Amino acid sequence: MFIIEFNENISFGQIPDEAGITDLARSGVKTVVDLRTDEESSGSNEPVLIRNAGLRYIHLPVTRDGLSEEKLSMFYQTVFDEDKYPVYIHGQRGIRPVALLLTISALNEGKTVVEVVEDAKKLKTPVKYAPELVKFVEGFFRGRKGHDGHEAVAMAVIDRWLRPKNRGAIVDADGSSKVKGPCGDTIEIYLKIENERIEQARYVADGCPNSVACASVGAELAEGKLLSEAYDLSHEDIIRLLMGLPTEEQHCAKLTITSLREAIDQYFKTKKRPPAWPPK
Repeated sequence: MFIIEFNENISFGQIPDEAGITDLARSGVKTVVDLRTDEESSGSNEPVLIRNAGLRYIHLPVTRDGLSEEKLSMFYQTVFDEDKYPVYIHGQRGIRPVALLLTISALNEGKTVVEVVEDAKKLKTPVKYAPELVKFVEGFFRGRKGHDGHEAVAMAVIDRWLRPKNRGAIVDADGSSKVKGPCGDTIEIYLKIENERIEQARYVADGCPNSVACASVGAELAEGKLLSEAYDLSHEDIIRLLMGLPTEEQHCAKLTITSLREAIDQYFKTKKRPPAWPPK
């Protein structure tokens, strides 16, 4: 069976038949990720064969039209998970696993689409797949908002962006805010508060990976803290956790803190009383 090793934990290749599944199990593979659409995998008995072999089967359909941030996030959370290693990935076309894996690498290294194609060649990807690979990767980068699609993104930021925590709005929030930065990114913070303590903090961010990652960290840091403690958080606290956040992107951390403080301010305005502590 044709298999290409992406790294020591992740490999990809052709759709395995019964003998191929047996070989994967013998080689130590724990998880098989199927990127075929429902139409492409219709009638396949692969899920049963894989589970009978004692392996985990995950179906993550990816269309040939290209990548979206949501699909990349689902793929990242599925594949980049130590509990699932080693992972074998396949699709109707071998190019889809390559496109997903190399897009994440390209983000981390600030590579262009041309450089991604060159990386694909190094993985011995058939040349005939190059046009489809370009379509996948270009489609994703064109969809990114507000920033150069080929700037490098720190791996810690990528992890927060594609594996977010505390994401989502709170309908009956006790305090909320929405602020827009100079680059056009928007961060919303929602708080549920009980006895002057933030019981729940959530965020919604519309912008680049750095903004999303900063908002995620900011909400997580605020949760569980007294309002006075949360108000005293600074952008340096976020930067410290997001190792590698570029200097030119640190305004995203400041935007998050601004939004958090405005959400706390809004809570006190709703209560029609000032805080018992002097805010900065």
